[in-house]
Amino acid sequence: RGQATVEFALLLPLFVLLMVALLDVVAIARDQLHVDMLARDAARRASQASNIDEARESVTMIIAHAGRSDTQWQLTVNGDMLTVHVSMEPRTSLMTTSLHWLGGVRRIEGWAGFVTEYDITDK
Repeated sequence: RGQATVEFALLLPLFVLLMVALLDVVAIARDQLHVDMLARDAARRASQASNIDEARESVTMIIAHAGRSDTQWQLTVNGDMLTVHVSMEPRTSLMTTSLHWLGGVRRIEGWAGFVTEYDITDK
């Protein structure tokens, strides 16, 4: 008589674990898209700058507008190519965060490059 209840009790933790894992994958994918968009927008705006200080200020404004305090970025200029590299911590559940000690990915990274409109050099 209680077979269905026992099967439900055995399968419920696995189902909940699967749902949490699925939500974590979706959160990581969302953050990866966000980082890629930030890098692309920052590189596009910085490529329109007339000097390196203006380019850095443009990147700083784009990153600050994202509202994430854990975002790190790097701007490099090589000839007429400007590259912005952005990284941040993924927003995931406690389960994924606790698995970092296994050597999982700790930061999500994205980069984008644009050709500069003006002749700027990295000092």
